Amino acid sequence: MAHPLYWPGKYFFYPIGNTSAVSLTRDIPPNVPSNILLLPCGDPRNVLFTVYCEPPSATRKLDFTCCDFDPGVLARNVLLLTMIMDDVPQTFIWDIFFDMYLDDKSIAALVNQCRKLVACSGSMQGWLSSPYGSVLRFATAYTVAELRRAWTFYVDHTPPAASKHALALRRQIDEGRNAINERHGTGFVFSSARSSGPLYTQAVIPYSENFRHYWNTGTTSYDEQMLKTRSHANPTFLYSRVGVGFQVHYGTDPMAPFHLAALFGNSSMRPTGTQMVLAAQTEFQQWCGVFRNRAASAQSVLTVRFLLGDALHAARAFDFWNQHTSSHPPTPSSITVAPWAAELLELSVEEYTDQHAPTLFDVVDTSNLSDHLGYLNMFLAAVPLLSFATPWSGVLYTESLLAQQSDPTTQLSSMLPAELTIIALTLGICPIDALSGFSTICNTHELVSAVSSRALDGSGSQQFHQTLTWRRPYTCDPEALRLVSSHPSLDFDPLGLASCLFKAYVHLFESDDARRLLGTPHEDLLAAVARTALSTYSRETFVLFLRLIRARCCTGYSEEQWSKVIALLLQKICEAAATGELFFESAYHQDLSAQLYRHRVYTYSIYHEELQVLPKRLSMWTSVPPLVRIYLKVPYNKFAVLHSTLEQMPTPALQCVVRATAAYENGFQSIDATFGTITETGTASNPSVSIKAADGGLGAKRSPLIVSFVVPTWILTSKGTSDPDGIIVDLCVKSSPATARVYLRTLGLRLIIFSACLSDTRHVYITPEERLHPAMPSRLAPGTDSHTPSKQQSASPWKQTSLQVELDSGGNTALSLMTRVELEDLALKKLLAEGAFPTVSQPSPYTMRISLGTHTMALFYPLPILGGKQKTRLARKSSYVEIVVPIAMPYPDVWAMKTNPFPVVREKNIMFVWNIHRVPLDRLPVVDIRPTKNAKIEWVGPHVGTQLSQRERRMRERETSDILGLVKDTIHAIIMHVTGLQTDRPRKLFALYDAAAKEADTFLFISDLRYDIASHTVVCDGYVLTLCESLVSVAHSPMSKLTNIVSVNVYGDELRAWKQLLPGLVEKCRSTWEHGKNCEYGAQGRIPLSVAINAGDPLCSCGRGKDTGGMGRVKAWKDLAPFVTRIALSPIFAVSYLDPVFDAQGCESALKANMRSPSPGANTGRRDVDEAIAPGPERCRKCFKADGDLLRCSGCKSVYYCSSACQRGDWKEHRATCQLRSGKNT
Repeated sequence: MAHPLYWPGKYFFYPIGNTSAVSLTRDIPPNVPSNILLLPCGDPRNVLFTVYCEPPSATRKLDFTCCDFDPGVLARNVLLLTMIMDDVPQTFIWDIFFDMYLDDKSIAALVNQCRKLVACSGSMQGWLSSPYGSVLRFATAYTVAELRRAWTFYVDHTPPAASKHALALRRQIDEGRNAINERHGTGFVFSSARSSGPLYTQAVIPYSENFRHYWNTGTTSYDEQMLKTRSHANPTFLYSRVGVGFQVHYGTDPMAPFHLAALFGNSSMRPTGTQMVLAAQTEFQQWCGVFRNRAASAQSVLTVRFLLGDALHAARAFDFWNQHTSSHPPTPSSITVAPWAAELLELSVEEYTDQHAPTLFDVVDTSNLSDHLGYLNMFLAAVPLLSFATPWSGVLYTESLLAQQSDPTTQLSSMLPAELTIIALTLGICPIDALSGFSTICNTHELVSAVSSRALDGSGSQQFHQTLTWRRPYTCDPEALRLVSSHPSLDFDPLGLASCLFKAYVHLFESDDARRLLGTPHEDLLAAVARTALSTYSRETFVLFLRLIRARCCTGYSEEQWSKVIALLLQKICEAAATGELFFESAYHQDLSAQLYRHRVYTYSIYHEELQVLPKRLSMWTSVPPLVRIYLKVPYNKFAVLHSTLEQMPTPALQCVVRATAAYENGFQSIDATFGTITETGTASNPSVSIKAADGGLGAKRSPLIVSFVVPTWILTSKGTSDPDGIIVDLCVKSSPATARVYLRTLGLRLIIFSACLSDTRHVYITPEERLHPAMPSRLAPGTDSHTPSKQQSASPWKQTSLQVELDSGGNTALSLMTRVELEDLALKKLLAEGAFPTVSQPSPYTMRISLGTHTMALFYPLPILGGKQKTRLARKSSYVEIVVPIAMPYPDVWAMKTNPFPVVREKNIMFVWNIHRVPLDRLPVVDIRPTKNAKIEWVGPHVGTQLSQRERRMRERETSDILGLVKDTIHAIIMHVTGLQTDRPRKLFALYDAAAKEADTFLFISDLRYDIASHTVVCDGYVLTLCESLVSVAHSPMSKLTNIVSVNVYGDELRAWKQLLPGLVEKCRSTWEHGKNCEYGAQGRIPLSVAINAGDPLCSCGRGKDTGGMGRVKAWKDLAPFVTRIALSPIFAVSYLDPVFDAQGCESALKANMRSPSPGANTGRRDVDEAIAPGPERCRKCFKADGDLLRCSGCKSVYYCSSACQRGDWKEHRATCQLRSGKNT
């Protein structure tokens, strides 16, 4: 198993999701079929919200595969979706899914629904013929059986309310709630409030109060009379992977999945708990209604599949299916459904062959899997399952919730196994915002939360929510897409690649060495010590990484070349072990060597040598292979010490050790474990065993634990030790500073749980171990994408024969890419030999063009490049040309997409925007900007002001803003005018006025400002009109009637950037129309159509006059409706892990100062935080006006006021910060 095995001492059940719902098709074009894998899925909020975000008339195929290893989660999900399909009353659905206690009517509805499900689920075929089988399906027969077991439990555990059984069930929930209430106390609960996004600071207190109410009462209801009727324990909260009992996670909050920003943003008073629940119930009802209609529609194709299995194990099963050439592949015996399980994960042949269920996916969502398994394990599971059939497919969503570092800029790099250029080259994917230099999803509230928690208690937030969208970098470049299917495989210098892999190896296992904690910053030390007990990688993880690199990047390597790379890598590892750089490496090196051989990545010479004197048990075998599997049966009572320390160390990592006195001590981390029994089924000469899992799975009582692991056979022979029969096998807690502190006194120096001699036939079993099948390189290798064929001709006079990666001297990062072009035409060879110089240019971010004589050739690069800094090497006698170009990463040192920051790609008349997510505009709530006391929208200014990073603010102060900074300022100005925060009233009509040309040809009509609820920001619902020759005559008359036009100055090349942005803003909200066969984008072969002022409309005419209902609400706009195109304009934010957004230290100081001397009625530093993170353009700090002569505060010289009255009115709130910054605060 690639992930280390953890003792399941404390298990948490997640019946309800802990982050707000997102659309899983937000980066996929509308109306194209989509296969989506949720790995894992958790509750069905993202499925419901994705379907809800579809246009009402949508009929495209949506196929969800929901994988989770907890039968309780999947049983609840199917229960919920079938209740929705059956149109069960909404109040019953809500109560059954979210409340821990139910009344008589709700419990009756639950029992009735579960009886239906039990009746339908006797078999896979029975389910398919049921009323639900056309929409809800199962991937394995095991899934059906286990979910049926859960539904049966629900029915059997709904006794009469006053019975002893009912009281016992209720007592389980009561005791669990009380324990969690004691843990939380009366403090703030920050985690759920993140769903309110920019309203986060206003929402923390109401969310905290509502959270405490939920855990105090066990329900979401605030009705005292209704609470008295909740006499039944909800059995769906009492069944999970570990069996029967209340294991619900202490952070569970029914409000977390929902988007309540509009409730807080449009309310003048703080919302009550009742209002919060009502808002959540209303949103939930909307999701359910859309899902019900879509499921019942004969025109739409909606499928939701369920697979019970661990994420890594399910991914392995899918990958095996994809690599197997047979139409009915057998299930490999090594793939079980999950750790601690013995059942095999057998995909249904009927479902995956006859019914063509997907095993490759357009979108893979991994939730926060990286927090628990590590980014590399997550990549190894997800990347092979990405479909590369189209340019827009192959989207990977990752999340992290745990704060790994106090500095957000180091959060991502600390979790990745290598630097981003290395990740992009080896895995073929990269975060889109790392290349774009901006994000359309706001995480400023997460940054504020981290600062706030440090200011409050000095510890820093334990959570930092970061969502990333990964896709193939070159898919943003149409020129590159035309070349990708024919470019050569990557080539690394063997020593450079070995150095790079060594750096990754050290990074993965540096937590093994406690000495590294000495350099940890003080504020991160406690968290770093705790993390030493949670190592997420085994040596098998690294071997699988090598296996993937071999299959994907090094397909051009011969076995000899590949062996050279691994030999150099192993040499570096051994040298580091000898010098102490890898202090514990020698203890795990045999684990590494065994996995290298087992996965056919590399073979040590010792594996070819003849085995010497064998242990007595192996000497009787007919054939002794280089690897064997050792099974150790551990009595249950040996785990008493782990049970007694659950509060201190709930889930310690386990490992097995094989040791021989005075010879060696080798640790092995890839362990399979099952509670149950083991039986010998073979013979002495051909041994084999059978394992039967105990009833109850993880909850099995008093059953022995059977652990197994693979070892090199030679260490069990006389070559490894003089006494092979005296070898000891141990099951241990993996040693770390955290585990040693807990277990050293009771388990001894080696932290041994149980030991047995190799010759002990009662507790130790040994069987031969076969090597695994090699990875299939065809689909993973670059150049195998099945979309756009190459236009390079096979009879070309020259050929791109190699693409070499040049690394820095330490193997830390990729610096440049070198391609070789071999001349095959005699005339070209002659030209080069006679002294001709080829012309080299860069037509697009991922391609170069070489010209010689009358011939021209386009060259592909997998990463963005700086063509202006290319170097050309000529081999006139050998007839080849080498072109070396630097890689245009990382941002902001270099900007990969400077020529077009907002690419829209056209493929077979399908358009998709590469780095701007789509939104369902008509389903988004409107921001109330009416100039009345009921609308408090002051939060909009600071929120939109956080678009700029610190670097961009400094550039603006020096009047040297780059294009992104200019566009952000213009968006800020537009939204401020739309809200009326900087004007006497809201303005909605804007002209982008080119300051150099002194004219405007682009007009924006903003009908509404909406909440982009899932992305934690706002979006302008508007329309664009670009005056061009064809429109001037027909639009002149209605244009002349327009008044109150706000001219927004744009500078330099900013207008060009806006015209590049406009097609993306159209695609961002396109839902009711398609691009036609005569679309100008296709006819002219470019998007946008024009970028210069007065050069014509940058947009095609396909969307002109469509979806223009908002234009009719303004009388002067109505006649222009046929000429405009709908757009969705949102802020674009800095990328916090690359470009710091604000001065975290200064913001923290402002908060602490405010807490030391709070003003009466002050908003606990809210405005000081806003001032620190988003000063924006100069404006009055009190009333936000920007016009007129502003006066600077004479004390701190950091803020401005429009009048003395405003300064006096703001002094109570500004005083603490002013004194701190001016040095007067002692």
